Amino acid sequence: MRYIPELTEKDIAENRKYFQERVTLYKNLGIDFANIRKSILKKAGTLERDILEIGSGNGYTAISLAKQGHKVISIDPDKEALRKTALNLAYERLLGKVELYLMDGKSLKFDDESFQAVVVINLFHHIEEVDIVLSEIDRVLRSDGKLIAADFNKQGMKIINSVHKNEGRTHEDSGVTKEHIYSYFNKLGYNITEPKNRYHWILIAEKKIRP
Repeated sequence: MRYIPELTEKDIAENRKYFQERVTLYKNLGIDFANIRKSILKKAGTLERDILEIGSGNGYTAISLAKQGHKVISIDPDKEALRKTALNLAYERLLGKVELYLMDGKSLKFDDESFQAVVVINLFHHIEEVDIVLSEIDRVLRSDGKLIAADFNKQGMKIINSVHKNEGRTHEDSGVTKEHIYSYFNKLGYNITEPKNRYHWILIAEKKIRP
């Protein structure tokens, strides 16, 4: 279902204040989410216009892709995540450049081979039944498409967990590993590279044209 937010200038301003506080908090701990997203996307090489983001988060990835002129669809099963993304896109005057959908990655409402690229960043540790999501990613990727997958490594997760603990919260971790995702797409014949990053593992998996 398409998500169409109703936002006021007050909403955008209040969200921006909170967002900047969170950005500063994590920057002080060594994690600059915006620059990390830019770095991961740069490592992916050339991307075409039709891109699907699974897991909207706070909109870091959608903002970075929209600024590059890509056609982006961003999905999330959580309305609050979509609202945060919409507020941050609105602040950047990019809300009209990204289509938001209330949708679960386990059941993508798109035709086969709809996207040249699928981007999934900082989401896998939230996903149960990950193979269903991976199967859907393979289905909607074009025959020459590319998956950009990344999530926190042990060092990155340690920082995230410490912030949540200090706030009296627990950060969920489904236990999905880079190795599992690598193995899944390797068996399907994808060409996979593993760029380095201090706080993340990264996989760039390029789909081979199948006979």
